[in-house]
Amino acid sequence: MTPFGWAVFLLGATTAVGALALIHIWTRDRVDGLNLRMWLVINFLVANVLSGFAHVLGWSRDRGFYEAMSGTPAGATSGLTTAAWATFLGMCALWAGLTIPRPRILTAHRGPRQVPRRPLVPEQLYSFVSHHRVSMGGLALILVAAGAVGLVRVMGATTDQTGGRIISVDGGNARYAFLAGWLPWGITILVLALASRKRVPGPAVWNTIILVAGLAALGVSATWNGGRSEIAYVAFPLLALMLPRINILRWPLIVVGVTVFVGFIIATTARRVGATTDPWSFVDWQWGRFSMAAWAENHVQFHGALHGETLLSALLNVPLALLHFAGIPAENPFRSMVQVSGYDLLGGEDQIYVVPGLSAEMILNFGLLGAIVGYFVLGLVSAMVSDAYSRSRSETNRLLLATVGSTLVFQGIVGQLESLEVFLTLSILPLWGLWIVERIFGRGDTKSPPAGIRSSPATELSPRTPAVHK
Repeated sequence: MTPFGWAVFLLGATTAVGALALIHIWTRDRVDGLNLRMWLVINFLVANVLSGFAHVLGWSRDRGFYEAMSGTPAGATSGLTTAAWATFLGMCALWAGLTIPRPRILTAHRGPRQVPRRPLVPEQLYSFVSHHRVSMGGLALILVAAGAVGLVRVMGATTDQTGGRIISVDGGNARYAFLAGWLPWGITILVLALASRKRVPGPAVWNTIILVAGLAALGVSATWNGGRSEIAYVAFPLLALMLPRINILRWPLIVVGVTVFVGFIIATTARRVGATTDPWSFVDWQWGRFSMAAWAENHVQFHGALHGETLLSALLNVPLALLHFAGIPAENPFRSMVQVSGYDLLGGEDQIYVVPGLSAEMILNFGLLGAIVGYFVLGLVSAMVSDAYSRSRSETNRLLLATVGSTLVFQGIVGQLESLEVFLTLSILPLWGLWIVERIFGRGDTKSPPAGIRSSPATELSPRTPAVHK
């Protein structure tokens, strides 16, 4: 079979496996407040499989930075077969990681901190923000103001823009970039503080108004560094915590929100790639990572594997950033993923806006086995986070876990490990700070059950127990 035939066959097999995975996840007897399993599988199918079909079958005329169909026969010299195998085996590994038994984090304990029968109902949570609404609302306003200053400074100090997306800033403005990155979390905490005014019962209209206003503010705050997946990334945690509070208005808001967001994606993509009548270019160019996996295999054949160089660069990235903030110059001795792809595809390590994705980075460092292990670990960690979210009785815990889960969904497959580390540490420092503050000052409040929960035998240890209404 030719490389083209293998690619079509394996992409079709991956589609079947992905569909089975979605059915399996949907029908499992599990309370999952984030649905990370389903979101990860869907994102994998869009980023690797749909874009793979668009590229291999020629649906899209504008097919990204790398042509995976080069050679005679088509694909013979471009790593096409390896990319197809990485897609199929990666899907199988992701499914396995999402479903096998795993260790628990944030395990519920006996006593008043037992998991309630309805663990996803907002009234079942302890909310540090609602217990300290004035102080937390004030701190959120300060964070929003500081983030707004950072946003204005960054947008005024741009050194490289592509369609309105700020890719890099001068070194002296890096601290303002972090402030701008913290703006969404100030908005999120402020929305939670406002929602806690009328927490029990939570009026649907009031919560819907502040949720819509918060989402609009998040959209403005995230457009400078991307504007599409970045908006989804910062909106995901707020939606996870607020959608259960708006009751009957939930589905109308979801339908309208999805429609608006899809329109925004189309408009933003069209502005960046120019006017086009090719609808598949929106998938293959912007979301596609299949051809980048072929590029990685081709790069390994001619230049050799990197043997973990980009992973080491990712591990050193945050410590070196902290040294820079302290005024200590320190250079990373290893190349990042975007430096490798920028040099190889565009001719310069400063061309850092080509992000190949997880499949390509794992293949580039460790070959096909690396892609399999990478997706298995991604699935395992995501399942642990999602289950911990469902078991948690703390709103702060859930906010942090939802943000970590959002990072895994929107950065784990299509991003790079270096950005993943930054997103989980420096970019969400306000949320880590809130989590620590609750651990220190919320101990007295957590000794008793939150509103709506009674410490009685009616409280169950398992989140799988169906709700019982008296």
